[in-house]
Amino acid sequence: MTFAVAGGGRVSASFVTRLPRLAAELGPVAAQSYRLASRIVNSIGAGRPVRRYADLGSAPLILICTPASGVAAVVAALAGAIDCEGKIILLCDAGADSGHLAPLRSRGAAAGSIHVIPGFDGRRFAVEGDRTAVREAKNLVRKIGGRVEEIESAKMATYAAGLSFGTSLFTPLMEASLQCFLDAGMTKTSALKVVEAVFQNSLRGYVYAGKRSWSGPLADGNLEAAQLEIQSLSGSNPLLAEHYRSVASLAQKLLGGQNGAGKPL
Repeated sequence: MTFAVAGGGRVSASFVTRLPRLAAELGPVAAQSYRLASRIVNSIGAGRPVRRYADLGSAPLILICTPASGVAAVVAALAGAIDCEGKIILLCDAGADSGHLAPLRSRGAAAGSIHVIPGFDGRRFAVEGDRTAVREAKNLVRKIGGRVEEIESAKMATYAAGLSFGTSLFTPLMEASLQCFLDAGMTKTSALKVVEAVFQNSLRGYVYAGKRSWSGPLADGNLEAAQLEIQSLSGSNPLLAEHYRSVASLAQKLLGGQNGAGKPL
């Protein structure tokens, strides 16, 4: 299927540039300015720049490749410029879901979104949206040899929370571990190596055994040992002590345990 691109930002970094027949299938490329559209075309080596979003109207498939901050402006421009009836419109790598395409969906477009899942070298994607849009999204991903995970549109924020637990909320745990090792007397070089080994070992255990891999004093129900750790942290770094207690409470409720592990610390 031939398609058009409504672009902004670094379209050259999108999975779209890896499509095998890009030069043959990509038609008009529009952006906030003709200069930007021309820059996008030059950077990806395909398509032809056009001056107006209305010039995308003949394409049955439109890919919006722009950062999340620019999605609303592009959607508003398209809504006022093209006949959406029967078109498929996909957000690509924007960090935004098809709910942001509501103005286009209400005008007859099938809307969806495609998201690269971190950690798979651009080979695994999450897709969501209207059935026709999801079908086309899967088709695009398969063209580049990728794997697709379909997400419920109403649960996209929950999916995003899952990513946060593994990224932005995971990093503070590693930093807390590092600070404990440093405070205990390790050099930073050694402490970093220990952090790497400990977290990798925990990850391997979880992948192999799931919740059964949970170990340590909380898992064993040894609340006295856990309390000693918290007391030590309270003297040297109260912030980490508070963090320990909070995460321990979550662990007890989420994972359970043995011998009174569910009792509050």
